[in-house]
Amino acid sequence: MAARTFLTMFNEAKEKEHFFSFKHLICAIGFLTPDKRLKAPLNYSQSLSEIVENSKESIVRNLCLNPTLEKIPAFETSMLKDLVTFCVSKDYSDNDLAQCLFLMHVGKTDCHKLDENKAFSFFCNCFGNFRSIDTQFDITQNELFVELKSIFSILMSTKAFTDAINNSIDKIVVPKANTGQFNFQNLKLIFFSSKFRTIYGYSGKDRLYVNVVPIFESLEKHVSEEQKILVIKLNFIRLIVHEASHVLLRFKLDDLNLSSPFLDGQIKGGKVFKNIKECGFETEKEFFKGCIDWDASMGRSINLSYCKEYLDKILNGVLVDFDISLANVFSLNIENFHSSGFSIRLEPDLYML
Repeated sequence: MAARTFLTMFNEAKEKEHFFSFKHLICAIGFLTPDKRLKAPLNYSQSLSEIVENSKESIVRNLCLNPTLEKIPAFETSMLKDLVTFCVSKDYSDNDLAQCLFLMHVGKTDCHKLDENKAFSFFCNCFGNFRSIDTQFDITQNELFVELKSIFSILMSTKAFTDAINNSIDKIVVPKANTGQFNFQNLKLIFFSSKFRTIYGYSGKDRLYVNVVPIFESLEKHVSEEQKILVIKLNFIRLIVHEASHVLLRFKLDDLNLSSPFLDGQIKGGKVFKNIKECGFETEKEFFKGCIDWDASMGRSINLSYCKEYLDKILNGVLVDFDISLANVFSLNIENFHSSGFSIRLEPDLYML
């Protein structure tokens, strides 16, 4: 219903050479359905091709429910042409799957701390560049990516590591009946290239998507090779912890369109113990005793020997408390951050992806 209305209103705006307004779309949906303020759930159990097709309703509703988009006056229709093409397409590919999941997360990004111009630029960047997401990246072009994939395999088969993620999410949600036990070894790691500089990655059904662009940028930093590689590996582990938490949350509540900042409505239904800002950050704190900005820390004189020892212990299945002061790394105050469906490098200009 929402997706069909979006396409109709877009075509009308294009024919009349008018701008497109999400606020007008919200009003139109309100006339058609009493549930205009409800997200469209996406069952975790659906096949991958069904997810791509059925995600279109979820994507449009997420955009309509975003309070920032409701305030932005209008978009040129040319800015939304790729979104429209995606919504009418019946194709299915790995890239289509990755792009549809990205779009679902875009609509759930909280931009209320940005001024209107920056928020507008954020959404324009997402709408204009989501088609650049390409999952056909060849990891053999750089040995580091082969090594990161090996680290991922080790972590997913390490019980202490996966138990820590499971325990963190169990403090937040009550699993839906008959969901069963999540098998972390079914998680698939996908490296992708894109035009997005500051998005580290995001998650989907049994998938973790890792953007190679920030990794290549880290390799260009003017620090020692040892420090570069160590920080990249630790930030990679942080990303895996963060995004695997989102996968598990959605699996337990059987909804791929779920995000942890918006669990309030499910608390009354007994599905959630508490509402939190971000389940990924909550699980990061289980491992690192805080949320660490590894990118910013790369320029510091971090305690390499301590961080290397911590990395070695994790890869050997030994989880120990991380000492942020001893490591000499930056810890972030997550209360100052925008809630987002993807892991993003938190810069003053968030909209510059």
